[in-house]
Amino acid sequence: MTNVVEQSVEIDAPVSKVFAYVDDFTTTKDWMYGLTRIDPVTEQLSGVGAQYDGVMKVGVPLKARIQCTSWERDRLIELTSVKGIQTTQRWSFTDLGGDRTRVDAWVSYTLPGGPAGKAIAAAVKPVVGIAVKHTSEALVRNVESL
Repeated sequence: MTNVVEQSVEIDAPVSKVFAYVDDFTTTKDWMYGLTRIDPVTEQLSGVGAQYDGVMKVGVPLKARIQCTSWERDRLIELTSVKGIQTTQRWSFTDLGGDRTRVDAWVSYTLPGGPAGKAIAAAVKPVVGIAVKHTSEALVRNVESL
């Protein structure tokens, strides 16, 4: 079963600053709830083709290798798993004028089936709402304090 989470936030910062912050994998653990590890596996660290191994703890540790599949400066970052938990993350950036930016996050994830999948789903489901709220708040707070 595929699950989708969507969230939008507005940030008091220019789109170029917000995009650069989200695009920098070294800051991701500072704002993404539950992310305990993110390591590049390619020399390319940004843009289409960059890959990372990550571990996210949302009730249980979930591992994935993600690859940047779409990237447009100051507009879009899309990451799709190539190994591990099936996930796609799409981050869209909209310049609202007056040095304000809206970030729209769209995250799709598919957990494994069978008894193991049901156990993982039971552990993950209650944490998803908390994770989305915390991630959004941390992203706004961190970028606005730069």
